[in-house]
Amino acid sequence: MYLVFLDESGSPCPDYPHWCEKQAKQRAGSPGTPMPACWFILASVGIEECHLPMVDEWFGGIEKGFLQNATVPPGQEYEIKGEVLYSLREGKPPASWIGTRKKKRHIAAQKAVWTPLSASQLANLEKSVFDLLVRLSPVVWAVVVNQREDFARHGPRTWPPYYHALTYLQQRVLHHVQASHGAYQRALFVLDETSTLTTAAQFDEYLSLRETINATAAWPVEFGRYLVDVPVFGKSHLHQALQLVDVIAHAMWRRMTKTDALGWFGRIEPLLAKHWKTGDYDNAGLTVIGQK
Repeated sequence: MYLVFLDESGSPCPDYPHWCEKQAKQRAGSPGTPMPACWFILASVGIEECHLPMVDEWFGGIEKGFLQNATVPPGQEYEIKGEVLYSLREGKPPASWIGTRKKKRHIAAQKAVWTPLSASQLANLEKSVFDLLVRLSPVVWAVVVNQREDFARHGPRTWPPYYHALTYLQQRVLHHVQASHGAYQRALFVLDETSTLTTAAQFDEYLSLRETINATAAWPVEFGRYLVDVPVFGKSHLHQALQLVDVIAHAMWRRMTKTDALGWFGRIEPLLAKHWKTGDYDNAGLTVIGQK
């Protein structure tokens, strides 16, 4: 089984005009300020099932070592979150720690675990995360949607960004599985908990749109032949490989927003899937929708 772990950065805006309306109201006191790009990123990392023990062993060591968790059961506060690690490495508070949050208890517990770490410990932890990725040699795919430009181009006919991005990821992953393993291997998608595909109606809607998008592809795929069609959902503190793709998604977000002072994207770049013909990751490991 080929396992593909997915995570997102940013929020998909299926009702983009409503989002613009809210943004305009919030920015009414700052005339002339441009509307934010409203990036949505869906990232994935593919690994062989036999490599999962390596991932679990690494995370077990991190919890007992860096995060001083020898006896407490694993919880959300012990997750390796890309946003938290990146911000603390810069000496800044993570955005998720600022303002009123619904999960105040979780944030307080997270702060208690992460704030005692020194600058050198954070730097060593960052290095260890990327060393693990190099050792695993995974294949990375990411789909980035500039929702503002996408809607400006297609208007009401714009495909919902989450469904659009997930379809592209599945197409690219299945081309990889087909070329690497033929019909003897299938891909299973493991998703972090999301509200986007939690109901049967949402999943039916997605499958219908997926066929529409696939029909427009220059090289369509047979989803049922190479893919376990129903994805698995899990909590990221229990499925450790989801934490790796969280780091990758945040690195992509930093690149798109031009805030990657630590150069995380440069460490992810060699892992991006390459196009079989061009040898480049453009429109293969990294696909941008709605970019001018």
